[in-house]
Amino acid sequence: MVNDYSKFWQASNDAVLYCNGDSFTWGTGLGNLECPPQINFDRFEKARLNNSWPGQLSKIINCDFINDAWAGGSNARMIRRTKKFISEIESCSNVTVVLGWTTAGRTEYSRPFHEIDTQIPYRRQGRTGKYDIDDGTTYVQMQADGLGSKYDPVLQDDVDYQKKFFVENTDADLFVAYMEQIIDIQNFLKEYKIQYLFFNAFGNKELYKENLDDMRIYPLLDQIDFDRFMGWPDEDFCVWSYMEFGNDKLKDGHLGVASHKHLAVLLNNKLKELYG
Repeated sequence: MVNDYSKFWQASNDAVLYCNGDSFTWGTGLGNLECPPQINFDRFEKARLNNSWPGQLSKIINCDFINDAWAGGSNARMIRRTKKFISEIESCSNVTVVLGWTTAGRTEYSRPFHEIDTQIPYRRQGRTGKYDIDDGTTYVQMQADGLGSKYDPVLQDDVDYQKKFFVENTDADLFVAYMEQIIDIQNFLKEYKIQYLFFNAFGNKELYKENLDDMRIYPLLDQIDFDRFMGWPDEDFCVWSYMEFGNDKLKDGHLGVASHKHLAVLLNNKLKELYG
């Protein structure tokens, strides 16, 4: 579930901040600080969007923002949705893209829509689930330990695909794919001459250290623009939060409003350094 960006499909002189990522961008836990979705969904949604770092950063920059993230979403989803947004708007001249990369251990696969895909009631539960439905196609978000909550409905074909994929692909394979994804979307954004900034949300600094002996990564490292990848490879959102606050975690393990505000300041400083 994202805030509607259809109004930005027309050419506009207004600055737009487009953000994507996983639950650390979506704002998991932040809406509940205001109101449970079962009580008042609109209040929940407003708090989630405004308290998350995209909302906080837009206040600093003073522009509209789009939070296209997905709790539990993969980097593959983030790239797919970002490319779709950029390809469909008429003008990119005033767009800034900030992407928070999730762990390389997540991915997605596509299949035809099935009625089970809509059985996670977002408005009641205030979460996204594992089925991202886009233009009639379902993109199943998955990781090695499963397909989301054990209480969600699942298709056996999805379970079988998930198990097979993570048997056939090692952590090293997934990390190489992650680096290829960085290069892919980096080059895409540069082709469109879009201001952008990347950072890691969590998880990938460990994978980087574990795979330094894999010779496949070094030609890829040479292609990544690290000036626009804040904190690579040792820092991420969770590290910055811990360094500043010690423990700013919510009950569900995600980060609190203070951490999101702090990240927004760090991102704004880096954007000003890069683009003035």
